[in-house]
Amino acid sequence: MKAARYFGPGDIRITDIPEPPLPGRGMVKLQMLMGSVCGTDASQYRRATMVPLFQPHPVSEHSGPVVLGHEVVGTVIEKGRGVDLEIGQRVVPSSAWSCGSCPQCRAGRTSICQGYYLLGIHADGGFAEKAIYPAAMCVPVPEQCSTEAAAMAQPCGIALHAINRASVQEYQTIAVFGIGGIGSLVLALLRARWGDGLPIIAVDIDDQRLNTAELLGATHTIHSRVYDPVVAIRELTRGYGPDVIFEATGVPAVIKQAFYCLGNGGRLVQLGIPIYPVTLPFDEMSTREKEVLGSNGLCLGDLEQALDLLSNTDLAQRIGYHMLDLEQLVEGALMPLLNHQAGKKCLLKLQ
Repeated sequence: MKAARYFGPGDIRITDIPEPPLPGRGMVKLQMLMGSVCGTDASQYRRATMVPLFQPHPVSEHSGPVVLGHEVVGTVIEKGRGVDLEIGQRVVPSSAWSCGSCPQCRAGRTSICQGYYLLGIHADGGFAEKAIYPAAMCVPVPEQCSTEAAAMAQPCGIALHAINRASVQEYQTIAVFGIGGIGSLVLALLRARWGDGLPIIAVDIDDQRLNTAELLGATHTIHSRVYDPVVAIRELTRGYGPDVIFEATGVPAVIKQAFYCLGNGGRLVQLGIPIYPVTLPFDEMSTREKEVLGSNGLCLGDLEQALDLLSNTDLAQRIGYHMLDLEQLVEGALMPLLNHQAGKKCLLKLQ
């Protein structure tokens, strides 16, 4: 069967690999239907910072080339013992493996499990014709949800996880720094949940992304190479600053800007993963009671919420997508993402 395998930076091949074996207890075999290409896929194409190519991953124990794909939807075609899912049922498997028994898993916070790892990055994923997944990681797709929308459930779940972490209230002012894949989804989901009443400021360095932000419902946009975002946001908020800022770039200088923009008692939700250390003024954290919250991945509850929203709103159409064959992964999806030319979600046909 065909699969997209990562062999190293700049080296992704569509190759034939053996079909997965019969699923064991608690496992399901999926006929993969569709996948969504993520910014993480693109960043690894440029530089292997996460894929365990040369030594085993400490938890997954995988080493060497990996089948990509952590945003996927498939149909159950075989199941092991102890599985309640039905043959023929569409499901979205979570991208993150979790042990289910550590303190964080028992508290429902599976995204920070002690044994957390990503399928499609730290072990084989779903950009293939068929794949094996733990049934406990698979969320059924509602009947009214299109397969295209379901393929976006994973990134939408990540954005929802961040929104849930922030405890956003309808009267608050929000800013989103970085209107890339996840930042645009945060913005779209805020609009889908709270309608037109929530003021949302979008900050980016790219005109196309700022145009996207306007289409998704941003109240104001700031080009941060033209205007100082700290000054501009203070003016827009009458000197108060936003109540919540979602930082989706991971760039240390931008993180510091976002922190300075926060109003008293404001929350900075950090989605972007910085490559370099970041220093923040703890005096403002103390005297102005500012908070910094990390947001990592998603939990199954976030995935369920995402599928519900995608089933009952026009969220997928608002985000926008275009369809590609698996063979077009590099030129049609990864390169546009790396060159900041991907205005819509790239979906891959896997069947």
